[in-house]
Amino acid sequence: MSLYKANEDPANDYLSAGLHPDAEWKKIQQNTFTRWVNKHLKCANDYVDDLETDFEEGLKLIRLVEVLSGKSLGRFNKRVTFRSQKLENISLALNFLENEEHIKIVSIDSSAILDKNLKLILGLVWTLILHYSISKADWELPDYTQIEQVPDRTPKQKLMMWIKAKLPPGLPLNNFTSDWNDGVLLGALVDSCAPDLHIGWRDWIPANALHSTRTAMQLAEQHLDVAPLITPEELINPAVDEKSVMTYLAQFPQAHYKPAMGRVANVDTSPIVGTSTTFIVHTVNAVLEPDVLIRGPDRFPVNVEMHKVSSNVCEVKYKPQQKGEYEVAVTIRDPHSGKSSELNVERVVAIESARLVYEQTSNVGKRSTFRVENVEEGLIEMVIVDPKGNEVAPALIREGASYVSEFTPKFAGVHSINVFQKKRHIPGSPFPLTVATQAKFRVWGRGIAPEGVRVGDEVSFFVDADSEASGPLSVHIRDPMGRLLPADETVDSLKRRRTLLYRPQTAGKHEVELKYEDDQIAKSPYEVHIEQRTASRVRAFGPGLEGGVAKLPGIFYVETNGDTDGLGFSIEGPSKTEITCTDVGDGSAVVRYTPGEPGIYEVNVLSRSEHIKDSPFVLMVDPANDHLRPSAVRVLGIEPDAIFSKGDRAIFQIDTSDAGEGALPRVKLLDSQYAEVPVSLTKKTNDLYECSFQPISTGRHYINVSAGGVAVPGSPFMVKVREAVDASQVRVYGPGVGPDVRSQQPTHFIIDAKGAGPGEVEVALSDREGSAVDLDVLDNNDGSFTVRYTAPRPGAYQLKVVFAGVEIPKVEINVKPHVDISGIRVEGLKDAIVTVNCEKEVHVFTCDGDNTRITIRSPSGRVVEALIEPTATGFRVRFTPSEIGDYTIEVTYEDIPIDESPFTLHSVPPLNEKVTPNGVVAEAEYVVSASEPPQAQLVKVTGPGLGTVLAARSTHVLIDATRAGFGNIDLYVDGPAKTPINCIDNHDGTCSMFYEPLVPGVYYLRVMFDDCHVPGSPFKILAQPPVSERLRRNGGSRRSSGHKGKGWIGKGII
Repeated sequence: MSLYKANEDPANDYLSAGLHPDAEWKKIQQNTFTRWVNKHLKCANDYVDDLETDFEEGLKLIRLVEVLSGKSLGRFNKRVTFRSQKLENISLALNFLENEEHIKIVSIDSSAILDKNLKLILGLVWTLILHYSISKADWELPDYTQIEQVPDRTPKQKLMMWIKAKLPPGLPLNNFTSDWNDGVLLGALVDSCAPDLHIGWRDWIPANALHSTRTAMQLAEQHLDVAPLITPEELINPAVDEKSVMTYLAQFPQAHYKPAMGRVANVDTSPIVGTSTTFIVHTVNAVLEPDVLIRGPDRFPVNVEMHKVSSNVCEVKYKPQQKGEYEVAVTIRDPHSGKSSELNVERVVAIESARLVYEQTSNVGKRSTFRVENVEEGLIEMVIVDPKGNEVAPALIREGASYVSEFTPKFAGVHSINVFQKKRHIPGSPFPLTVATQAKFRVWGRGIAPEGVRVGDEVSFFVDADSEASGPLSVHIRDPMGRLLPADETVDSLKRRRTLLYRPQTAGKHEVELKYEDDQIAKSPYEVHIEQRTASRVRAFGPGLEGGVAKLPGIFYVETNGDTDGLGFSIEGPSKTEITCTDVGDGSAVVRYTPGEPGIYEVNVLSRSEHIKDSPFVLMVDPANDHLRPSAVRVLGIEPDAIFSKGDRAIFQIDTSDAGEGALPRVKLLDSQYAEVPVSLTKKTNDLYECSFQPISTGRHYINVSAGGVAVPGSPFMVKVREAVDASQVRVYGPGVGPDVRSQQPTHFIIDAKGAGPGEVEVALSDREGSAVDLDVLDNNDGSFTVRYTAPRPGAYQLKVVFAGVEIPKVEINVKPHVDISGIRVEGLKDAIVTVNCEKEVHVFTCDGDNTRITIRSPSGRVVEALIEPTATGFRVRFTPSEIGDYTIEVTYEDIPIDESPFTLHSVPPLNEKVTPNGVVAEAEYVVSASEPPQAQLVKVTGPGLGTVLAARSTHVLIDATRAGFGNIDLYVDGPAKTPINCIDNHDGTCSMFYEPLVPGVYYLRVMFDDCHVPGSPFKILAQPPVSERLRRNGGSRRSSGHKGKGWIGKGII
């Protein structure tokens, strides 16, 4: 029995279609039929990948028929190798369908399926769909019997009537193709089958067809077990065919609604990265609790915020941080029964936010372009609000994944650019657009001068802008061939000035074009005629060619370098200005002019009617400053005709304390080739600056000093730089500085300064008392000198050599006597102490008594008479000291003191005597009688022997123990040398201690009373060297260096 009319045979439909094999509807249909087959094969744990090929063995077709019919087809070839076996299997299935299931199959035989005839295979599948999914299906509907009683009703009409009966009244349904493209009908159908899901399909609009269809299909699958045999994208495709739609919709009459414990609504399936998004979870009652878990593309959980809006409504909020698919799992739990249900949630794919690319500044009347990039999906809207509050919605043009819009502002001020994606501000919106009035420029400098610029010059010009110009400046410099020259640009934001520098390499007409926002500025383009390099040797430089101040003199320097013919000057500017030139000799001149008004001036320096190098000089003169007094600036440390050394750092100061306001100093240093030398300028105090430089070449250098842009007195300063001087390379050698110099014998030494560079040599020789020795200096004319001298007496001498103002380390010369005195010695002065009025005997050993002299002097300076008796070995000397103090014994040989001469002898009072104030020795006796216990704190120590004393001189202290009770006094002297001590009991409770620190240094005197320190003990004593009378004389022979008739007394020149 057939269910179809002849003209509705499925196979005939495919044979007569005649469509292109790759027609879009065919792809959709093949996909849909494949999913339908796999839905049923799943029961047999099987599936197909391709309907065109997977039925050729007949095995999968047999399994499909068995699943659909619920019957077994009996025996068949399970292992197929040959074509005949395949044909048998396919025929078995087809015959079963016709004979057992009574399905009429027309124009389809086993060979068509084996030969992979896709049209016929799809026709067979469609036949199965009509029979098993529609005609034979048991549909539950109250008026189902009425549908069955209608005669000659086709499967299509049957399905159409069932759906119309389920849909709310008033919804048009005319076909199974275009009526289902917007998702609204599908939403209504799902809602009618599951009314408590509250789909809200009545608010759906065709513009959101994909989202609506996807939502309806997901709900149908979750709650009605309606498999997605067709994808949402295929269902809304205008090319979809009715068979694919019917295949999907035929599942609804057999669907059984499973009430959900809740539902999810308002899910944004395309949230924007970095922007929070929310959705709603509904539960069927207040007892149920929702759990939400969201995982990002990296599979890590995403932070979720849940807010309960009502007893059975919860708002879920999260913020995707990266692009990609997010897994949203919503589970409803019943805490009482323990049951749970996982709700279906649409597929969520986070997209990158759209971003606005635009210039944040513009000008009135200038068109601004806005580009909204990275628009993956979602409607883009733009609203611009000007400073007056007017709103403009510019048109947006789609360009791939971007939208482009243009806007021309009419008002100055900040505009608000609002960009919306999916009705929400994109990140950063609203964006500011600062609109300024039309900018103004002033262009000046040598770089745009019509003539004077030469090949190879490093030439610059300046562009001054007003406050309205904030955008970039377009600069194009073209040579005569039209090639662009590179230009270096620096910006002074404080002055709003751009400095542009370029280097022309060829002669001819160059063009300098300046544009701001595509418009020419000032007098652009400028024509600059580049000339060949000049042969003139004239050079001009100085502050007056770099800038100035109105009503103050501009000064610059001109070096002709011998090229004095046809030298001329002229100046052009806002005011008529006289220019004067003063010849300062040596081919140099100082030029002065005083600009009357501020502005741009052009100074022309011509030689033989042609511009010299760097001419014309274009400079800016600032407005007059009545408080500026550059003439009061003082430059310290630069002497006339100053000479500096190459490589050495030179330092000078600039004092602006009296120069008034704005006297900021500026220093520019040029070498002999007029190249600039780096200069360091450091502010030391408010008005004092330190300037330093390190010349790297020799010759004449020019120091240009200005204050507030005006030359200071004396500027430019001309100084000379010579080769570097290294005094450490000066060598002094020869017998005259050796170890065997003898008094009264001529000798000499050499000063070698060949490797020390240029400089003057000064030399002086003196003995230990400062007396100069006559020197005879001979120039060897090879950078060295021979110095001759004769030391008058033995002893220590010091040689001082100064080269180029730098003193080299002093040379010590020990002059020995011209005779041998090593055999003369003195004995009898070992203790060096004698009691006054007691005879002292001293022995002098010498082999030449006739030339040996012995002289004894008392502390008062008198020569003491002594008995001198010759002996076989020399002399025996006896004398009696009559004074207390130091006696000196001088022993000389041929007027030359022997070693350690003069000797010192200390005369002290006898033990039973004391010294009275008038120096007379008086005898006194005193018996100390004390019965009190010793009290060291009551002992007093006074006298000249405390504090600072002279070494090698006797001194004393007085110890007063009259109030200290009974006890012993112990005295100790600690110091750098053994110190003789002589104590005298004064028999009145005091005692005197005489001692002599033999060498200079620090000594400590310990005074102990009954083993306890007395107050102040130990006493610190500083022994200083004795002060001698010295005769200081200036003199000495000096000799001319003999350099070209210019002699230096005591000096030499290299």
